[in-house]
Amino acid sequence: MKKRPDKNIDEYPDDWEPPWMNPENDRKTPYTEEELEQFAEGFISSMNDIAEVKSMIDRQGEEKVKEILKEGFRKQDEKNLINIDVEGSVH
Repeated sequence: MKKRPDKNIDEYPDDWEPPWMNPENDRKTPYTEEELEQFAEGFISSMNDIAEVKSMIDRQGEEKVKEILKEGFRKQDEKNLINIDVEGSVH
């Protein structure tokens, strides 16, 4: 009996890129507060076994650590207003 080729394996052309690499798919707005909250919670839950994170939560409390993380995500978000440089007059 011959083995059939796996039909689940996708064959991509050489110039193929995943959709997340296409600039047309970039988001057009800053992260929402809900998204920032999810990022912070996800970071804490994924790093919760690291001593530095545990220590930071013990010293400052989980809500303060979430705010610190959200501020860091805001600063990395190029679409956030705090990261936009305005040239010339704003009026």
